[in-house]
Amino acid sequence: MPLSPKKLKAQSVTHSNRRSGRPSQDTHEGRKGNVLGQFESWLTNREEGISALTVIGYLADLGKFAEWFLISTSERFAPAAVTPIDIRDYKSHLQTVKGFKPATINRRLAVLRTFFAWALEQGIVTENPIRVHNVEELPTAPRSLNERTYNKLLRTAQRTGDKRTLAILELLRHTGLRVSELCDLQLSDVIITPRKGKVIVRSGKRSRYREVPLNLDVRLALQGYLAIRPKVEDKHIFIGQRLNGLTDSAVQAIVAEVGRRAGIENVTPHVLRHTFGRGLIDKAVDPFTVKDLMGHKRMDSTAVYTKPSVSDMEAAVAKLEVEEE
Repeated sequence: MPLSPKKLKAQSVTHSNRRSGRPSQDTHEGRKGNVLGQFESWLTNREEGISALTVIGYLADLGKFAEWFLISTSERFAPAAVTPIDIRDYKSHLQTVKGFKPATINRRLAVLRTFFAWALEQGIVTENPIRVHNVEELPTAPRSLNERTYNKLLRTAQRTGDKRTLAILELLRHTGLRVSELCDLQLSDVIITPRKGKVIVRSGKRSRYREVPLNLDVRLALQGYLAIRPKVEDKHIFIGQRLNGLTDSAVQAIVAEVGRRAGIENVTPHVLRHTFGRGLIDKAVDPFTVKDLMGHKRMDSTAVYTKPSVSDMEAAVAKLEVEEE
């Protein structure tokens, strides 16, 4: 099992330099003791803003590296004890032993790059041991649902008669909101008139503000839910059984359950966000408009929807099949 952040912090208090050539830690012993806590604080307080889930992910990936380091070297993890050879061996371990996909390996390496760049800036290490390159991969579009599959999901939700679930699905599918953005929505953030509407995202990724128009499908679904929404003091749009705002995990569970009933595997709020992005590109919407609607900072993030998906490539190869007579 991967080390918890608490155990990882404990490991960074002391370590043994069993291999020759490793730098001494005497000069940094005081600062090193709570290095993970310092790193976590730095991540949390960065000006561009990082979500709590991202911080947890960073610490988890560091914990996995620390566990590998202990098993591989018989030494407790300490930043200055890590060498370029260790990083190279870790990358090889992820590729050959774990058999991870390039995206997972590159994410783990990105976390280490961020951590050691920070450690170098803080004087915790004297050099950055990251010398390896990312694993190359053929870019593909993220998983999304085609129109037929989404309609199957929607029909399943409609049969349950749960207007809250229906509103959640339609809002995710037709606005591309992140699950955290959906959960943060207040009643005042949704404006609906007879002919148009919009949703205001006040706490988007890295605190970016944006407004997304609401088409007729979403307006009808939201109006249906708001008519039966519990009248409580909590101003969040989506209210749970405890009469307060739904959490990210609660929305993920709701979406997954509808997917299970519909017989569609691995349906998540983020898949519906990707469905929105891919759907716009397929309808020949200008990529710059898609970028703004999805709240992307860089065009590179939007460009992934122009790449072929796994299903696109499967369909292409299937065209070469020999038809039965």
